[in-house]
This record gives sequence, structure tokens and C-alpha cells, in this order.
Amino acid sequence: MNKLQNAAIAVVVSVFVALNLYLLYSDKSIIPKTVYVSDYETMTANEYKEELPKEGLIAPAETFTVYTDDSNTIDTWLVSPGDTVSAGDELASLQTEQADGQRAVWESEKEALLAQQSAIRSTISDLESGDQSDSSNSSKSDRAQADEDTKVELNVNVNVDVSQKGSYAQAVAEAERELADIDRRLKVVESQLDQNPGNPSLISPADGVIARINSENDRPTIVIYSDEQVIETFAEDEEWSRIEPGDVAVMSAKGTDAPLNGSVDAVDQVPAQKDEFLDAYKKLADKPVTNPLAYYKVQLNAGGEQIPAPFGTHVNTVITTNAAQNAAAVPSKWMMGTGTEGAYVWRLDENGYAAATQVNAPFDYLDRTVVTEGVTAGDVVVYDKAIRDQGSAPRVFFPMPADFPSKAEWKAFGWKNYFSVLLLKKEYTGK
Repeated sequence: MNKLQNAAIAVVVSVFVALNLYLLYSDKSIIPKTVYVSDYETMTANEYKEELPKEGLIAPAETFTVYTDDSNTIDTWLVSPGDTVSAGDELASLQTEQADGQRAVWESEKEALLAQQSAIRSTISDLESGDQSDSSNSSKSDRAQADEDTKVELNVNVNVDVSQKGSYAQAVAEAERELADIDRRLKVVESQLDQNPGNPSLISPADGVIARINSENDRPTIVIYSDEQVIETFAEDEEWSRIEPGDVAVMSAKGTDAPLNGSVDAVDQVPAQKDEFLDAYKKLADKPVTNPLAYYKVQLNAGGEQIPAPFGTHVNTVITTNAAQNAAAVPSKWMMGTGTEGAYVWRLDENGYAAATQVNAPFDYLDRTVVTEGVTAGDVVVYDKAIRDQGSAPRVFFPMPADFPSKAEWKAFGWKNYFSVLLLKKEYTGK
């Protein structure tokens, strides 16, 4: 009988314990939980910056190429590489008997360039109006499929052929780049046609410096760098999405007394064309890229100041791609739902519960994530894997503080005060 009674009691006790454990820890339990949390921080407000260091080069704002179609047209070269020229200066005198033929070539080219200019402007207008219409009248899925299949071609003797994937912006950017090139070529041709026919020569279209002269081929050319300088660098791969016009930049180069404050002027949306500046940048950066075509030109200005250095000078640049003032920073591993629109952290509410709090986290800083909304200075953010397993916000308790006074503080307090506080439960008055 005793054995049967003991077995029955054991079964009842086991069922009772199991039932209580189920009621306490099951997902449907309404009994509030208390979780021990050792990882917690009180938030403070600070200023945070996400910075992107880049290698830069001093480059001309514009490059002009003056040319003739026949090497026999040149009579005498009047300039050399490195010479400073002004708009209207003579660069080379032409053979009088060849000048009329060359002038006819420039006149024909001007007509063709004006036609191309008009066609590209019309195309840009169509693209921009088509983009607005598409954005207003189509769903996202429809637009994505239409953009995938869209191909923009400019076939008026203009080398533009852009396949769009996602928006019209790339096609517009390519057309605008081609339009800028045509504008430069028109400026060169018009400068030649505006000269005195009685003294035929090649004329500089702008103030600048002679970069190089190619006189050994059948089509002699003179390359002129404009006086105005910019700082040129290149965004690689995913860096393109991080840099925007207006971003603050700091630049330093040899010859400058102190770093110069500037900003980003422009970020190209199409891959950079191969030239001496891109080649130099690749050697300076000296790092592998995922896509060898994914170099996008970025132009910066030095706050309107000219750097006292020649074109091609190496410039160290640091671009601030993100900044936040009076923001908190949470250890990145404490962030929940990162990469989605529902990022959140566990914040201690006024009742001592760990409540899931949605936050705005625009960027990371070292091993922390900057939070601009949802958490403010003074809030306590907690983290523990056990919190995630709770169906509702659990109550938390922290480890006891382990802050022991120094030996000198022990002695200064005095044994009588210890006796009063520990044994007699009296309040310490400091006397």
C-alpha cells in the first residue's frame, strides 16, 4: 500500500510540476516572465559620421581638342605642351592653299553637330517625360518589366546605346554626357570659323594650358585643359550608391597649408571612359573590384579655391557619406530585423519591461549602428537571446553592481559608520 501510495503521490507531483511549467513557459502563457540580462547600455547622444576615403587627382573642368583633318594643312606650330593660352590665341598657322578646304570641313561638321545637339535634346526631353508618365501610370512590377525590355538608341551619328534596367536615369545620363561632348566640339569648331580667313590658323576655344600635341599622325590634334580645375575621383562598385552630390568632402594635397573643405559636385551614372586620369586612379587605388567596368567619375570642388598644384597632382580626399547629430549608437549585434524596414531593439520601458522598439538606423559606425529615431539619450537598451523567445515583453533584472571602494575609502568611512549602517540600519548622514 505504501508503495502504491508513494507512486501515486510521485505521479501527482510530477503532473503538477509539469503543468505549472507548461503554464509558466508555454507560448500561450500569460504569466509575466523575468529574464536575467547582463548586456545593457544607457544611451548617450553624440555626433557620428560615415566617411569614405578616396584617392583623388587634380583634373581640368573641361578638355578641348582642336584639330585639322589633314597633316599637310599645318604650316607652323606656335605652341608647345605646357604653354598657357587664352581664348582666341593662335595655336598653329595653316597653309593658305589648304585653309579653304579645312574651313569647308569645319562648316559641314558644325551643321552635323547642331543636328546631333537638337536630336539629343529632344531625346532627353522624351526620356524625362516618358519617365514621369511611366512613374504615374504604371505599377512597380509593370515598370520593372518595361524597363528591363526598354532600349534607348540615339542614331543621329551619336554613339549612345543604353539598355535600361530599373529607370530612365541611366539613359538620360548617357545622353547628357554625349550632349556635353557635342557642346565642347561645337565650341572648338565655332572658334575656328570665327577667325579672320585672311590669316588661317588653329584657334584656342578657351583659356587654359596645352596638355599635349599629336603632330605625328594624319589628323593632328592639340589637347587643351581649361583653367578651371576640379578634384576627380571614381566610385567603385557599390560606392556609387553611397556618394551623392552635396556630400561634404575634405581634401589635402602637397602644397596646401591645411586641408580644404569642399563638397561633391557630380556623380556620373554611367561608367567612366578610359583616359589618363582613370588609369592613374586605378594605380593609386590599387585594389580589386568586382566589376572592372564599374568606375564612375566623381567630381569634387575645394570650396571654390584653386589648389596651387599642377593637373594630375595626387589629392587625398575623405567624403562624408552619412552624418547624424544627437544620435545614439547601439552595438550592431543587438539590432533585430536589420536589412528590413522593421529594424528594432529591446528598450527598457518605464515599468522595467524589455519592449521591442522600432528604430531608424541609417548607417553603421565601426561595430555599432547609429540610431536617429526610436531611441534617445537616457534610454536603456538591453540584449539577450532569451528575450527573443518570449511571446510578450518580459521583465528584466540586471547583475548586481560590483563596484568596491578603495582601501583609502574604506578607512575614511570609519568602522562606526559601517556599524550604524549595516547593523543598526541607520541612515548615513556624512557626519
